[in-house]
Amino acid sequence: MTPARRILALVLLAAIPGLARAAVDCTAREPNLPHICDKGPNAGQPCVPDFSTVTDPLTCSVSRPAENNACLGAKCTMVFEKGATFSAVMTLIADNNVSALDGSQTIQNAIALTVVIDLGKNGVLSQTYQNLSGTELSDLASAPRDTFGVAIDEQRLQSETEIRPDGKAAVVNDLLFRPQDEELADALRAIFNATGIPVVTKVSSVSLTDRGADGLATVLRLKVKGGFVAAS
Repeated sequence: MTPARRILALVLLAAIPGLARAAVDCTAREPNLPHICDKGPNAGQPCVPDFSTVTDPLTCSVSRPAENNACLGAKCTMVFEKGATFSAVMTLIADNNVSALDGSQTIQNAIALTVVIDLGKNGVLSQTYQNLSGTELSDLASAPRDTFGVAIDEQRLQSETEIRPDGKAAVVNDLLFRPQDEELADALRAIFNATGIPVVTKVSSVSLTDRGADGLATVLRLKVKGGFVAAS
């Protein structure tokens, strides 16, 4: 399976200090998605959002001014495919001490992350991630990392429920506009007959179950809405 790519903002979220924290701000995520000028003489032309006046990089936006005024005063915006939206219950399961079914283990503290996307009548998608970048069995004791280099483990999921100054859990913003890995993205496109990049646009009903003291996994569950960003 593919490494834990851009999977949820969550796993790259709030507890990331310093440079790692900055790497997952909206100002880092939004430019990775296609944008076009929404109107005016350059309507429909590709553009890059301008973040020079942004005071809160943790708040995401579909539209912003364009770099170098490329849209001649119009907004630089993401465009979503019409009629292609999804709602799901997303469950992230992080286990910092994966167990063997028969009780035997040659390695302790192996870490795995499983993401389950329950689309209701449209089915259930699931993917499991581990650190597969090394050549030694002991490498499995390191958490899988997303494309921003952020390790995702039980502590990361716990930090995603921390309340920010706006009164919302960190994951409510951290998951927005973050593409899924290629396999999940392809599956979502096939189910909803879409061609764009699937992203989460709204997060609600955040719930954490932490049974680490019992040797069990930590589970983060939330409701999401999403759509497909059209290519520019």
